[in-house]
Amino acid sequence: MKDSVYAYILKTDIKHPEIVLKQAILETGWFQSKHLMRRNNLFAFRATKKYMWFKTWQECIEYYKRWQDNNYTNPKENYYSFLLRKKYSRHPDYIKTLKQISIKRNEGAPLPPKAKNPQTKKPPQ
Repeated sequence: MKDSVYAYILKTDIKHPEIVLKQAILETGWFQSKHLMRRNNLFAFRATKKYMWFKTWQECIEYYKRWQDNNYTNPKENYYSFLLRKKYSRHPDYIKTLKQISIKRNEGAPLPPKAKNPQTKKPPQ
């Protein structure tokens, strides 16, 4: 799932694609959150206090692209600073946590802590 999401982020020309992928990973718990994944909501977008629903996860990425285009208007601004300024998350360690996520292709994606047998566990579809 991670590679498909990243490829679509690149296809939609989202700025700072690696950071945006890290946001999707963090918000969905490595794409394991049943609550967000059944809504196809990779970024925990809300309308008022309720999580938004998307027909597909691709539609959610397209929504992120529109959100980014409307809000990230200074390309010289550090993207982490932008997320803080926009109050993307209320969690005080959000940026620190994003920076700690490793998405290097040669390492592969670490499995979520719930994985019992990492060699045989299939990724979610």
